Amino acid sequence: MKPTLKFVLIGLLILSFSNCEQKETSSFIINSIVDSIIKDTLLTNSKVKQYAKFTSDMKSKGFTTGNILVYENEEIVFQSSDGLRSIDPIDSLTLNSQFRLASVSKQFTAVAIMKLKQAGNLDYDQKVNTILTDFPHDNITIKHLLHHTSGIADYIEMPRIRTKRYILGNNEVLDIFYNSNPKLNFQPGEEFEYSNTGYLVLASIVEKISKQHFRDFLKENVFEPLEMNSTILYNYQEANDPNMPNRVFGYRKTENKKDYELNDYHVVNNVRGDGGIYSTLNDLYKWNMALVNYKVLPKEYLDEAWSWGTLNNGEKIIYGFGWFRFLEDKTKPKTVFHSGGWVGFATYLFNEIETKSGYIVLTNNSTRVIFDIKNAIDSIRADVPKE
Repeated sequence: MKPTLKFVLIGLLILSFSNCEQKETSSFIINSIVDSIIKDTLLTNSKVKQYAKFTSDMKSKGFTTGNILVYENEEIVFQSSDGLRSIDPIDSLTLNSQFRLASVSKQFTAVAIMKLKQAGNLDYDQKVNTILTDFPHDNITIKHLLHHTSGIADYIEMPRIRTKRYILGNNEVLDIFYNSNPKLNFQPGEEFEYSNTGYLVLASIVEKISKQHFRDFLKENVFEPLEMNSTILYNYQEANDPNMPNRVFGYRKTENKKDYELNDYHVVNNVRGDGGIYSTLNDLYKWNMALVNYKVLPKEYLDEAWSWGTLNNGEKIIYGFGWFRFLEDKTKPKTVFHSGGWVGFATYLFNEIETKSGYIVLTNNSTRVIFDIKNAIDSIRADVPKE
């Protein structure tokens, strides 16, 4: 029996957040907060007050909610910032804090590929090894990588990577990948299996064709045209960076639950394509608005990106090009979304295309509280208390 969509989606969200070392929050407490807010304010107060009460009540219970932005019909209706940007020195988050997006970065990689397609520089059905000539599989296409249907194993699990202290980026990872002669987990197009490696390869394809570093390609073709001035594919460094004073660090509580320690470094922090972008609430709001108003790419390109992928047997999957999309529900607006989780960061971007509404959640405290924030926002937006 196949799993239901609900449980598939939950599993994918957990997978995206799997690298956050998390202390479990009390869902009972949080659910009670949401239920109380909605029941008390549903008829008398605006949703803005409900969001504000939720974050205030969470704080009073000892839960930090990071940075949140909610928008309806293109207008920002609520923003909040609560937590620590840095623990050494101690510094608080602000609305301008730049968070590591983790896998939310994948949609930017997909757009980079689409821009090359628009320019006539590649085709989605083109085989990867016609561009990256050392790529060891001759039956994998760009579209397979975009849809996570290539069968490529995740590079993070490769033993030679785990023995490194520091990985400089894609070229070294690809050298290890090529030399290991990895077997496919399945034949391309046969299954859907989320793959960070696929999006790393896509970024390398962009670099090979454009003859630019992926960082420069994104800056020139995406960030600068949209005036996303606080968004960058970051050249990672462990210490404080005077050139990036608003950079957020991942952290967690120590075992005594009183002190803090960094949870920011990982051996593959400089790999690009599957993650590595830092951004702010306002820049991500600009991004979502530019997408739904077709300022990033023409409608026909994004309609394809926001369509369900298809397996070899014709079965639909819930991933397009860089975004998840719920399988069709005619009672709800067309929606795309993506979560991200890496070291101390957990992120979520939700975009209702037709209503031009949605929300953004960015956290850095190594907890799963983002699930509860997401569920609370969904409940308040729908005027439905949590079950």
